[in-house]
Amino acid sequence: MADHAGASPVFQRVFRISLVVLPYVSYVGMIGLFAVLVHLLWRHRRLALDPALARGLGAIALLLLLSSIVAVNPGEAWLQLTNFLPYFLFFGALPWILSDRFLRAQIARDAVLAVIPLNLYVLVEYSLKAPWLPVTLQQVPFVAWVRAAPHAGRAMATFGHPNTLASYLVLVLGLGLGSVLLRLRRPGAPPPVFMDWGDRLLSIGIGLSLLGIFCSGSRNGLLVAVSQLLIFALCVRSNQWLRWGALAGVGAVGLGAAVLGIGGRILAPAAWTTDPRVQVWQFALDLLAQRPWLGWGLGNYKLQYPPGLIPGYEYISHPHNFWLLLAVEAGIPVMLGLTVWVGMICARAARTLLEGRLKPADYALLIGYGLAFWGSIAFGLFDVTLYDVRVNAMNWIILAGIYSFSHWNVSSG
Repeated sequence: MADHAGASPVFQRVFRISLVVLPYVSYVGMIGLFAVLVHLLWRHRRLALDPALARGLGAIALLLLLSSIVAVNPGEAWLQLTNFLPYFLFFGALPWILSDRFLRAQIARDAVLAVIPLNLYVLVEYSLKAPWLPVTLQQVPFVAWVRAAPHAGRAMATFGHPNTLASYLVLVLGLGLGSVLLRLRRPGAPPPVFMDWGDRLLSIGIGLSLLGIFCSGSRNGLLVAVSQLLIFALCVRSNQWLRWGALAGVGAVGLGAAVLGIGGRILAPAAWTTDPRVQVWQFALDLLAQRPWLGWGLGNYKLQYPPGLIPGYEYISHPHNFWLLLAVEAGIPVMLGLTVWVGMICARAARTLLEGRLKPADYALLIGYGLAFWGSIAFGLFDVTLYDVRVNAMNWIILAGIYSFSHWNVSSG
């Protein structure tokens, strides 16, 4: 049952291609993912969720609809529902295609290899935006165009903001680390791990993703990446080569931040204590106190933010914390409900992992998917990137993968 054909081979290829092109031409990738969704619903005529999770997701959707009806600006709330309801349906159908354990492994590897060109461009962009670039080069038209982009000193490539780029790359980094662990657990895999060109490209992709996070200048992204590497080092204690490689990555990030700063910001206590997040959180808590049950309506936080509340920040679209944003805009019940619902999926997967009911390959990949989703959760503590369809789609795909590891593999024996 665990390896039954959840999707035709053609749509499995469409799914993989869509994920590869997603960071470059997002809407082309989303069209492909939509086609896969239609195929899965037509083929199976139902969602792939167990009844308890399906009812919970339905209840959250109803609360979001009710919140939108009573929103301060209902039009904005109904528009922002597109960041939730279609993805709920997408998540419900995804386990059909992710029931194929080999496809889960291919997705993780594809995600890492796909961003190699992206990260090479990120490195070039970061270099061209550097303050130490000679003035003569700065005056070259293409270089001047790159340097004129927002967020001086920080790369963002095809993404609208450097933090969004970092958010996507921490997901890829987690999947890449799981793919390395999978290679280690292949029967008869000799050390060192990277023996063929595919494995070498995988290692290059992981290293470039870490470099891309650094070039984005996202302090949040770097902290998340460091936590992923440290967790990975604990998971490979029996392999000193990989363990020291992960720790070397942590050291490289620390050295780079100490020498070059993070996005042009030199490491200093003042850089953290003057961060506007604390004031933004206080404003969000004030809004929450006024409408705690159904919130102000999705997308309505930015409409309530008064220009000039924080000097130097005329416009802030969200409170830089996903849970606080959800509580303010949709109400505390929605925030708690979605948190518990996701927590149930993760707890079930963790129990499956700890009880040793998975094959070695599935064990390794589940750790990778878990590291990726941890990246999403940790990033959400200090920023909100769900408005980018690429990050949003990847988050739901990774969560569906986590669900599939415990649902299909265990239920099938």
